[in-house]
Amino acid sequence: MTSGYRIMHERLRREFGSGVGSPCTAPGCRRLSDGWGLVGEASHLGEKGHDDAQIMRWSNDPKDYAPLCYSHNAQLDHGGDWLMCPSGHVRITWGTDPDGGCRGCRRERLREHKRRLRADPEYRARENARNRERRARRRSDVRAASVALPRSSEQQDTGHTATTKGTTRDESR
Repeated sequence: MTSGYRIMHERLRREFGSGVGSPCTAPGCRRLSDGWGLVGEASHLGEKGHDDAQIMRWSNDPKDYAPLCYSHNAQLDHGGDWLMCPSGHVRITWGTDPDGGCRGCRRERLREHKRRLRADPEYRARENARNRERRARRRSDVRAASVALPRSSEQQDTGHTATTKGTTRDESR
């Protein structure tokens, strides 16, 4: 059984041809489109197809579609609109990654992931051990570097006289 999503995209190709290679209709985009994308309001929500359980939005009105590049098509498929992502981040402020995902949402996902990791005792033990190894390695590198450095003639001089431009003066005064 073919889903309404696939039926609509077949209808678009039949009526308007392939959207591939047309200029992307997203504001300010100069890339070529890779197909038809939903720019209007979605009237349906369902699975993409029988072999793909991905949930998609679509409309039965061909006027709701326009040629879009991969990034902008993914941006609208993930939800939201040109200005806001589904989580409420302003797209102009946060920007999008090459796959059309919101950078603000990505930042929140990474922060949540790191928070969960920090709460895990096994992870904390591994991180503490790794940090101790790094500090020990750094200390040994500094010691090795200080031993290996040749001392200058001024550093080797243990007397109270200093040489300045060929003249000797007594520093004990």
